[in-house]
Amino acid sequence: MEFKFRRRRALTVALRLFAALSLSVGATASHAAQAAPESVAFWYADNPPLQELAQFDWAVVESGHMSTADVARIRQLGSQPFAYLSVGEFDGDRATLIELGLDQGASSKRNKAWNSQVMDLTSPQWRDHLFKRAHALQAQGYAGLFLDTLDSFQLLPPSEWPSQQTALASFLRELHTREPTLKLFFNRGFEVLPQLDGVAAAVAVESIHAGWDAGAKRYRPVPEADREWLDIHLKPLREKGIPLVAIDYLPPSQREQARKLARQLRQEGFIPFVTTPDLDYLGVSTVEVQPRRIALLFDPREGDLTTNAGHVMLGGLLEYLGYRIDYFAVDQPLPMHCFSGLYAGVVSWMNTGPPQDSQHFNAWINQRLDEQVPLVFLAGMPIENTVLLKRLGLQQGTFSGPGALKLLSHDPHLIGSFEAPLVLRSRELTPLSVLPDGPKPGLLLADEKGNSFAPVAIGAWGGIALAPYLIETNGEASRWIIDPFTFVQRALRLPLQPHPDTTTENGRRIATVHIDGDGFPSRAEIRGTPYAGQSVLDLFIKPYPFLTSVSIIEGEISPRGMFPFLAKELEPIARTIFADPKVEVATHTFSHPFFMQPEKSMKEEGFDPQYGLNMKIPGYNKIDFRREVFGSRDYINNHLTTPQKPVKMIFWPGDALPDEATIQYAYDAGLQNVNGGTTVITHANPSLTGLSPLLRPTSGGLQIYAPIINENMYTNLWKGPFYGFRDVIDTFELTNSPRRLRGLHLYYHFYSGTKQASIKVMDDIYAFMIKQQPISLWMSDYLPRVRGLYESSLARTASGDWQVRGLNALRTLRIDPQMGWPDLTRSQGVAGVRDLPEGRYVHLSSDHALLALRPERDPRPALEEANVPLQQWRYLDDRRVSFSFAGEFDIQFSVRAAGPCSVDVKGQRFSARADNGLWVFQLPIKQVSDAQLLCH
Repeated sequence: MEFKFRRRRALTVALRLFAALSLSVGATASHAAQAAPESVAFWYADNPPLQELAQFDWAVVESGHMSTADVARIRQLGSQPFAYLSVGEFDGDRATLIELGLDQGASSKRNKAWNSQVMDLTSPQWRDHLFKRAHALQAQGYAGLFLDTLDSFQLLPPSEWPSQQTALASFLRELHTREPTLKLFFNRGFEVLPQLDGVAAAVAVESIHAGWDAGAKRYRPVPEADREWLDIHLKPLREKGIPLVAIDYLPPSQREQARKLARQLRQEGFIPFVTTPDLDYLGVSTVEVQPRRIALLFDPREGDLTTNAGHVMLGGLLEYLGYRIDYFAVDQPLPMHCFSGLYAGVVSWMNTGPPQDSQHFNAWINQRLDEQVPLVFLAGMPIENTVLLKRLGLQQGTFSGPGALKLLSHDPHLIGSFEAPLVLRSRELTPLSVLPDGPKPGLLLADEKGNSFAPVAIGAWGGIALAPYLIETNGEASRWIIDPFTFVQRALRLPLQPHPDTTTENGRRIATVHIDGDGFPSRAEIRGTPYAGQSVLDLFIKPYPFLTSVSIIEGEISPRGMFPFLAKELEPIARTIFADPKVEVATHTFSHPFFMQPEKSMKEEGFDPQYGLNMKIPGYNKIDFRREVFGSRDYINNHLTTPQKPVKMIFWPGDALPDEATIQYAYDAGLQNVNGGTTVITHANPSLTGLSPLLRPTSGGLQIYAPIINENMYTNLWKGPFYGFRDVIDTFELTNSPRRLRGLHLYYHFYSGTKQASIKVMDDIYAFMIKQQPISLWMSDYLPRVRGLYESSLARTASGDWQVRGLNALRTLRIDPQMGWPDLTRSQGVAGVRDLPEGRYVHLSSDHALLALRPERDPRPALEEANVPLQQWRYLDDRRVSFSFAGEFDIQFSVRAAGPCSVDVKGQRFSARADNGLWVFQLPIKQVSDAQLLCH
């Protein structure tokens, strides 16, 4: 049963007197100290933002909105989840009460304000129900209960109050005894607290300074008399050391006032949480979540998410800026909870005009404007409502038709200086004009009749960049006309804050190598004509110093595949590859479906399956995606590898766009997934429109795209030229400068080991990668780092430091040089920083970190760069550090320090080589735990 938080106004004078008398006769024993939280949050809406709630020590939620996995996740992220429990009222009608057998536990009184039933606290049925509910919540993993409606018995006749109060106290005492591991967080309960020493882990009080008038539905200041009455009740609680949580209410538009109020409450001795009455808003406590989500709206009438330009062209750029993207289809109900405090902005990329349900869409946009959440409209304007347009400072104009346009003004920092020049175009022009007090045009045009239009503009609420001045498309090539970085940052008013970064670790560019199984049985056109599997092993995997993640297609090499007569030759090669210490194991499915959603693909215009829907395997006439995932995994585990080295991943085949159910199969099978996306940027086509996103969220789980596409795209679908993959070096260079948008991600198929031209190119690619001195990671280690980009959250502490949670395996934050340098004394989980032209990269040693900054570089010894993952970096004092590394290569790292440094590993001393202010170490070991760095 799901309950709601009963928020009450101050009680009447008579009730106050009754409570005061109760306090006067209460016990005086000191409160048994419990660990007090430093921050608390409440979220009662659906879809609780787990990552952001984990920034708070305690997070109170409605249990009906949380799965057991959600509870476990929020605890894993470092927060203690509390479940709401209504003690004095039942939220439901009489029929439900009877159905649950609780009618005998009901009083004669209904709370009409909340349409709930006041319960009889002396009733065995009701008490038993609450005990069972509490036990179930404890079993679900909750750390505690938030106990509400403790004073509802005061809605009954006063003659019943003494027995109800006695029953309430005995119930709470017994609950504490029955469930000793559950922390009990009281919402007030002044009437019984004096009798319950050691029971309450904390007490919440509402409306110390800013309240909510439920009857008038408006925010209101709290009268001094109410505050004085509360102070009477709070004084004995303070004396007993009970943590006091103050919940005050302000509208989302008053965020700065909320910060000031939280500071004031903190100074008054409260743990503050300033929020909205519906508790669907990430308010301000002693920490304040810094929004790093962006909502991207798309219209399925224009195609699904995988083809939406906002996803395909803008997604990767927003990810580079450090943001998680939540995609919302406008033909589905949009989230109704408050976006302020959680979302940095809303972006719409739609070309079809208003959504079908434009009335609800417009109302939703108005809500965001009320909350002052920035809005950006790209490509087309999905709003035609005159009133809403006027609120945006816009109006629909009249375009005289095709003809010469006149350029009145433009901002060269926004448009025409990034990739494509500004060329005046009238085709597809959206005739929007800016009102006198509206947004400032970034591009202002006029037609022959003097009508003015502003297809690019930025205002206080956000901005627009509309066709045909957003993207220039010529055949298959596209270029940005606007500068998307400058436009998005200005329009969404994105602040300076640390960005989770997936390109770099320990100051080195991340390198991955992963191989799709295609072509394993092909013969290489070299001496001896070996199978491609053998060729790739001998020519690429063995000689080059990179960890390589390898997949095979079961249907290519197994006795139940297309070539059963070759299995005796092919399977031993696969076993040898998988046994190599630099190789980890993946599957590329059973029959390599060329279309991961065949029914959908067959309905598309121009559908032409040149090779069928999948490999033609005898007896396998219909694609079974469960068989593709689980079956291929089991085949490899049982026949090609060992229990110590099982299949870890699935590399999606074909168009690499599985549906939600198939993605769920992968997660159910314990497999990480990768592939999809088409990132390819070359000197011949250097546009960042070619940068795909890294992530596609689905109801079945995250699909993680290949960070850079394979040689198939560079070689005209392997029709030649077979040396075409050399252009991936262009991609490596162009995604590194002027911004590091990607690591070094080499992705190819076995057939690249069959042509002399492709073999020569592969040698060139590997040689280029070696020169970059990257950090080589398994793909299975890189994918959790990408998940960290999606799952991590950021908050600002009361002292202004940056608190990071949920990074998963991600260990790098990129900061703008204007923000300064890490303060290694005050920071936690921070090992050092490397300043490069591509960015200032902060190295972390934990998925929970606190980043404090200072104007100048910290003189303490700091990690500059390392070739293997860092496990620990702990300062013992200003000169000594305890550290751990673990990887697959002999450890190389450098330290920035003022004087000479040495390392002690279990009594063995290693000296450093001086190199331009750095001290460089080379240790002949791959893993080191609790070693000590000493710098003089």
